[in-house]
Parts: sequence; C-alpha cells; structure tokens
Amino acid sequence: MKNIIETFEGSKHFRLKQVADGVFAAISIPGTGSVGNAAIIDLGDSTIVVDTFTTIHAAEDLKAAAMYLTGNPASYVINTHWHSDHTSGNQVFASEAQIISTSATREIMDTFGRNRLAQQLSNPKPIFQAIDEIETKIQNETDENLKRDMQWENASDREYMKILPELVYTLPNITFDHHMKIHGSDRTVQLITYGGGHTQSDAFVYLPEQKIAIMGDLVLSKHHPVLNNANPHEWLNILEQVELLNIETIIPGHGEVCSMKELYEVKDYIKNIVVLVEETVQSNRNINDISIPNAYQDWYFSTYFKSNLQKVYDVTIKSTD
Repeated sequence: MKNIIETFEGSKHFRLKQVADGVFAAISIPGTGSVGNAAIIDLGDSTIVVDTFTTIHAAEDLKAAAMYLTGNPASYVINTHWHSDHTSGNQVFASEAQIISTSATREIMDTFGRNRLAQQLSNPKPIFQAIDEIETKIQNETDENLKRDMQWENASDREYMKILPELVYTLPNITFDHHMKIHGSDRTVQLITYGGGHTQSDAFVYLPEQKIAIMGDLVLSKHHPVLNNANPHEWLNILEQVELLNIETIIPGHGEVCSMKELYEVKDYIKNIVVLVEETVQSNRNINDISIPNAYQDWYFSTYFKSNLQKVYDVTIKSTD
C-alpha cells in the first residue's frame, strides 16, 4: 500500500500516511488550505472521510485521495467539531456522502457558523485588513517560532479568502448524541462523543479492532491546544474517559500521527496552564507576563498561547464570582 500512496499525484495541502490496513491520515502541510488534519477509512464496500479541511481546493484533493486509495467515493463524512478547518470542505462531498456530526455541532454550524460566513461574504474587507496588519507584525517579530506560526496562519487565511466567494456552507444531515456505529464489509467504526471540551461538542472516531482513534482537536501532537471555545475542565474529563478505551495509535487534529503519549501531553498542558494562571491571579500579577514554559517552546500554534491564558483566566475569574 505504500506504493499506492507514492503513486497518488499528491497535494500541496497534505501528506498521506498509512496508519493501518485501510486507514490513512492526511496530515496538513502548514500554510496551505488544509490547516487541520483529515483521515480516510476504507470500510471495504464504502469509504469514510473524517474532517474536510479549510478550503474547497484542499477538500477536492482529499476527495480524490479517498477515491484513489479505496476505489470508492466517500459515502460518509464525519465532522469532529464545527471549526472551519474541519468543515469548510463539506460542500465538495455533499453530492455523494452523508455528512455526520453531533447534534450540538450541527446546531452551532446552523447558527453561529452560517451567520459568520454570511458576514464574511457581505463584508470581507476587515479580514483582508487584518491579514495585512498581521503581515506587518510578522516583519517586526523577533521570536522565530512565533514568526513562523504567524506566517503559516496568514498564508492559510489568504488561501481561505481566495475560495470565500465559492464557499457554500454545508451542514451535516445526520446527527447523533452519544454513540453511533458504521458497519462496512471489512471493518466497523464507532463515532463517540463525551460532550464538549475543545469546543461545545467534540466527537472522535474509534476503530477498536485496530486500536486507532481519530481524535479531532481533542488531541494535538506537538501543537498548543486551542482553548478559545474550550471548557478546560471538561476537556480533561473527556480525555480521562478516552484513556479507558483500548487505543494505541492516534490521528490528531493537528500534527503527526502519534500515540497515547501525546494525549497525556495535552492533559499536562491544560493542567499546567490552569495552575500558571491560578498562581498568577493569587499573587496579583498580570497573566501577560507569563512566558511559554520550556516544555512547549518548540510546539506549533504558539500564537494561541496568550489567548489560552486569557481563556483560562476568564474561566478562573468566573468560577470565583
């Protein structure tokens, strides 16, 4: 199967990696129209795609890869959560695939997500202005890791703006609230949600026989977890439940294919951020003075560290009111 990956024409948006028999990761190439990872699962008589990238072009390449690797068009698309780097490519698959998410994820997409896109389409000028402003900040940034991440994010935002006029917001048409199974001739997958941690509602895909989980953004590999829409304490609770499953290999929402080690690293990160913020508040210091801990200095998504501190601060203050 390695040869079939190598003979695929390829994509500037992702690298394919075979994780197990019939299971493939599409690992995002930074600064392109993917942003997040995706996955392809060959059920034998049908095909599943997990998450659909940020742009139409990246999703079209993912659709072609799924057909090339499995011999079948995608029959099912799973959205692990509502963020645009996991859902904006849905329209590419809608004519042939059932799109599945949790009920809460679909509700968020149908309200907040749809309204946000309508605003972007009606008035894209502020987004272009923000991209130009960040470009200026990049030129003046002295932290090389932060500069790299800012460059990649701005490049991805430019890719998104190129396809914005063509974007058709495409909602899931099948939803579930706790657990769902999809049976194929070769394998069965489980769709599971334990509620919301990274967002208001997060799902993941579990292949128990192969001990694989496709975790969405509940697990990232060597990337700062993104807490903007998060409930940090619920996130930790979810990961503790995931630990009870028999998992050896993880396809994360961002970063390379990994193992339970990276799940534990995400748990430690969230715990450490909470402690850092609580200690800072108790000593009447400013959270803006907190630097990235050494353990995470080389992690990607360093641009999110300050907003992660702010999110935990807001949660901490709210809990003391």
